[in-house]
Amino acid sequence: MPLKCTVQSVLSTLESLSPARFAFSFDSVGLLLGDRNAPVSRALVSLDHSLASVDACISAEAQLLVCHHPIFFHPVQRFNTDTYEGRVAWKMAKSGISLITAHTNWDSARGGINDALAAKLGLSEVTDFGSGAEITRYKLVTFVPLANADAVALALANAGAGRIGNYVQCSFRSEGEGRFLPLSGANPAIGEVGELTRVPETRLEVLVPTEVKAKVLRALRSAHPYEEPAYDLIPLDKTVEQPAGRIGILPAAMPLQHFAELTSGCLNQATWTFGDPKRPVRKVAVVGGAADGDWMHAQRAGADVFVTGEVKQHIGLEASESGMPIIAAGHYATEQPGVIALRDHLATRLPDIEFITFEPDLGLAGRPFGTFA
Repeated sequence: MPLKCTVQSVLSTLESLSPARFAFSFDSVGLLLGDRNAPVSRALVSLDHSLASVDACISAEAQLLVCHHPIFFHPVQRFNTDTYEGRVAWKMAKSGISLITAHTNWDSARGGINDALAAKLGLSEVTDFGSGAEITRYKLVTFVPLANADAVALALANAGAGRIGNYVQCSFRSEGEGRFLPLSGANPAIGEVGELTRVPETRLEVLVPTEVKAKVLRALRSAHPYEEPAYDLIPLDKTVEQPAGRIGILPAAMPLQHFAELTSGCLNQATWTFGDPKRPVRKVAVVGGAADGDWMHAQRAGADVFVTGEVKQHIGLEASESGMPIIAAGHYATEQPGVIALRDHLATRLPDIEFITFEPDLGLAGRPFGTFA
């Protein structure tokens, strides 16, 4: 029977779900350990790269572990079992298990960590806010005979140009006249050698992401009728394409204390809240995990309260006394819903692979529990 799925199959699917360009500059995502050509019939999806998750892979005879948190953030000079990361990686390598991570790119992506958290809290009218990976884009300007403009624009779009948010094939066009005089040795598509040629042309402008620049230029040269197409490639200021945060509306306003209790119930996790318990809240901003520094983005976005995983004491003090209540709802609790969502997305798109969600027991493998006297 021919091989159906490999590690690369999962990588390609993840790239369509949460492009690597969404990852913050400090991050480490993609294939961190293993062979992209290795066959995969079963995979575990886990928040963390714990020894317990590797044991679960071995028990399930899984060939792949897909994690939210990376095992390596920095270049590795020694790969041995003297460190925790080394012990985990060595155990995976000996067992033939590959490791893929989708971290801040899955935080930011549609349907990812923060969309799943917003849904878990029952928010509606959810929109983006806050920080995200900065990308460099270019504006490509080229000049095409009127009859060829649509074909060239489509070729550029198929190569990855002309995308703005959820819109594709975006371009601007204006009409004018192109002039050129072909010299000896030229092979003009229009006009004759030695004669000044005037051609009605379309000025075509599209945005080009950095990662597809070479591909787009190849497409331009291939689709353009001219032997030597004229174009400008203009670098633009860096911008955030896909913010990580989400902000939405509760069904009804309620006191902060009631919302904190709602959050605890929805996430099955004890929470800590900085803010006046009686303050009414309805507009809620969320960023799962360790994102307490985003409270100012949440305040500027008009949120009544900000929910994240972890809150340092001085951040809780500053945020609450600056008029922005902030809730620490647990790193695991705020991100595990997005791990489950990732498993569901992968299972739908790759039905030939069995995807299993790894959920540790309370207190184990990175899943804490809270108690009150």
